Amino acid sequence: MVKHRVASRSLYLPVTVAACALAAATMSCGPTSTLPGTALGTYNVTGTLGTNTCGSSLGAPSPWNFTVQMSEDGTTFYWDPSTGTELSSTMASTTKVSIASTATANVDSTDAGVEGPCDLSSSTSINLTLAADSPPSSFSGSIVYTFAASTGASSTTDCTDQLAASGGPYTTLPCTASYTITATHQ
Repeated sequence: MVKHRVASRSLYLPVTVAACALAAATMSCGPTSTLPGTALGTYNVTGTLGTNTCGSSLGAPSPWNFTVQMSEDGTTFYWDPSTGTELSSTMASTTKVSIASTATANVDSTDAGVEGPCDLSSSTSINLTLAADSPPSSFSGSIVYTFAASTGASSTTDCTDQLAASGGPYTTLPCTASYTITATHQ
């Protein structure tokens, strides 16, 4: 089971995740890690866009550069990127970890807080292979973002206004944006 420790953030999560995760701006190193367990350090990550069925309106950069802080506590691995929310998962081995997270939010909210008809799910899948040294000098892997209308949140979910044909950012729903990533320890 994935555990989340979310800092104060807007409930406009899927759009926020897309904007932050796919932002082209270079991020700086954050403050000292407050992650549980033994700190592995801060890593400079470079992502190369593989597929993007969501469309160019998402602004998915390639390359995508960001930093991430990581730690281990027993077999629990913690991932805290400069571009998003801290995630954790059980490690498959000392060098392999997979993290999956899904969040659903209403993306049609008005400034007055009135919710519209689109509940959008944003799923993140991170698969990493860590170098065998301690702490790992590098890692490689993949990050896949999937966006889909969430029919489980409401029986009246209608996300057609999020499609590019209606002026929204997505070419189609569901859609994915996938990255191959490599990283080195700072």
